[in-house]
Amino acid sequence: MPDYSQAKPTMAYAPLRLEDYDISPTHGFLPSEPPLRRLPDPYYAPWEDVMDRFNQYLLAHHIRRLVRKMPVLGTDKLATQAEYRRAFSILSFMAHAFVWGRNGAISEPAAEFLPASISVPWVAVAEFLQLNPVICCAAVCHWNWQVLDEEAADPMDIDNLGTIHTFSGSLDESWFYLVTTAIEAKCARGLNAILAATVGAEQDDIQQVTLALHQIAYSLGEANEILERMYERCDPYVFYWKIREFLAGWENMEDAGLAHGVLYEGVDDTDTFSLDNWQSLQRRFRKYAGGSAAQTPLLQAFDIALGIKHFPTGKKGPQSSVADARNRLRAQGVPEPPIVNSYLVQMRDYMPGGHRRFLEDLAATCKVREYVLLSCSDSLLHMGAADDPRVRMRQAYNGCVDLMKSFRDKHIMIVSRYIIAPAKSGPMVPQRVAVSCPGKMAPPSAYLQAMAKQMPEPQSGGRLGGDSLPADPVMYPQTNIAASTTSASPVSKCPAHGLISADMRPNSVPAAQSKTRLARRLDEGAVARGTGGTDAIQFLKQVRNETADTRI
Repeated sequence: MPDYSQAKPTMAYAPLRLEDYDISPTHGFLPSEPPLRRLPDPYYAPWEDVMDRFNQYLLAHHIRRLVRKMPVLGTDKLATQAEYRRAFSILSFMAHAFVWGRNGAISEPAAEFLPASISVPWVAVAEFLQLNPVICCAAVCHWNWQVLDEEAADPMDIDNLGTIHTFSGSLDESWFYLVTTAIEAKCARGLNAILAATVGAEQDDIQQVTLALHQIAYSLGEANEILERMYERCDPYVFYWKIREFLAGWENMEDAGLAHGVLYEGVDDTDTFSLDNWQSLQRRFRKYAGGSAAQTPLLQAFDIALGIKHFPTGKKGPQSSVADARNRLRAQGVPEPPIVNSYLVQMRDYMPGGHRRFLEDLAATCKVREYVLLSCSDSLLHMGAADDPRVRMRQAYNGCVDLMKSFRDKHIMIVSRYIIAPAKSGPMVPQRVAVSCPGKMAPPSAYLQAMAKQMPEPQSGGRLGGDSLPADPVMYPQTNIAASTTSASPVSKCPAHGLISADMRPNSVPAAQSKTRLARRLDEGAVARGTGGTDAIQFLKQVRNETADTRI
């Protein structure tokens, strides 16, 4: 067995069990049973009543009013892990709808204060689940799915899954979540294989490690196939302009109107009157990243299993060659460099506690890359026979790394198409459709003429009554009557048929852009940030390149 006992600080070895970390052997980081669709205790009816018509309330601009009216409920009546997950998920939806749910209203900014009716129970539930009180991958993907046909050959196939809640009520948003959910389910095989590979490396069993690597590759292949299906039912325009903002957090969101973050009322603003000044209160605002693919423990588990190291964005790690890596491993008391990308480590705080501990314990016990490195000499790397078991193990390992790189290539393409391209092009809408104007029309009745005089003048870009406010012409350019009138293409009237024609090409509305939104057209050279608050492309490209550099 290769001697790497002193090459890496480890915990006392003991085989890990997925069940000990609230991980399902059949569903991976998803629950073994479908998430609850309603909390059973009627005490939580005020929450569930809002969620029953969540999309309608959000569309009608009622969310903030309803949240303010809700009572502050305790969490002592939540009895099971499934109930806590349900509570966290629906509180996340309501909280982000409250903060960002302007529905395009230009005169209503993002909310910097979250009412106690949401913040108090949300923080309590988050502490129980051991993750940050903000929307995350677990809230919208892990705990927000349902099986459509229990008798299906593969109940967890993406075409047999549905979401429980969305912000927009759109098919595009459901599909966006379900792609991640389906990947998590399919990769449960890979998680079991990771543990098998770890045991095989500990026992110097090349055959077991090789077989486990093939199983990991199978899971990664399925993940790549599912990720490619993102384009099928999620439109980039709809995602960027109508969905994405709801998934944002309150860190690095100065440009979106949250310079200080969000104050959780009833949690962080207690004894406010004893504060000396605004700076004292400002320090109590919370800043959290929003929902991000980096918050799924699945990819970090594969990184750990394959020994893929990530370093601070913009910096290159010390692992420059296979020979250097092997020399470091053989050097007594010189450990392999740990994962030090602060963003990826920070994202573990947005995972349930059990999943985070699994990553920590896996990093302390998994030596698969070290085993492959020390099993393959330089001569074997260059001239090894194809039937040599060590060569086959190395090939299986590199196959896994290549599939991880392929997955990250696809992720970069998705970010480019769903964030970068829409941000550069801006909101696009067609001009008014050509309409036929008959030469003779009956005059309106006297009753209709009288009713028309009694109607108030419509507000440009808005609706009348209720909680409606003027619509943001950037988010909803089709409602900006003045802008669309002045920017419309020249029209001509055909005397013979009374046909008004217009250029039907999409036209960008030249209205003044809102500078306090996450969904907005970016200026030339501006950085496109992900919902987690990072420079999305720079971060993803470095992660992809570090993956490729791990090949042996």
